Amino acid sequence: MSAGSPDEDTSQSPPPRAPDAAGEPGAGATNSAAGFLGHFNRIVMMVELIGRLPDLAEDVRNWRPRSLVEYSRDGAAIDGYGALSPVARHAFEAVVAGLNTLGSTAVTICENAGGRLSPDEIAACREIGVVMASLLERARALIETVEDSRLRAARPCADRSFQLKRTG
Repeated sequence: MSAGSPDEDTSQSPPPRAPDAAGEPGAGATNSAAGFLGHFNRIVMMVELIGRLPDLAEDVRNWRPRSLVEYSRDGAAIDGYGALSPVARHAFEAVVAGLNTLGSTAVTICENAGGRLSPDEIAACREIGVVMASLLERARALIETVEDSRLRAARPCADRSFQLKRTG
């Protein structure tokens, strides 16, 4: 690998300062809702901290929306998504669309600011982060309902088995 081309290897790796722990698909990402939602969690953390760490504006500028289709195209799947009812699936997709819209708004704010963000732009980014964090909780809750219902479905069998052993 030569250090000459700035475009080198970017198609195979996440953005330069994107931490693996954020759940980005690529090096070591799991096929889970946490992996997909980690993409949004990353920008939430950045916009919430941008007032104290102004250098994060560059990372925000480099963030791009991500759809379920793009995530699946990278060979990943979201655990529980396929088991969602049509209504819950539509709700999940709407939440993801909202996350993408808000994230794109933060990107636009940082791009338009050019250099340093004004206090109003920092406040707007912070507010975007708060709303996105709330949407992330809703997305997680939708997926967790599937996981919870799977556990409840398996639990009666385990409870009956335990009761039979105790009484038998």
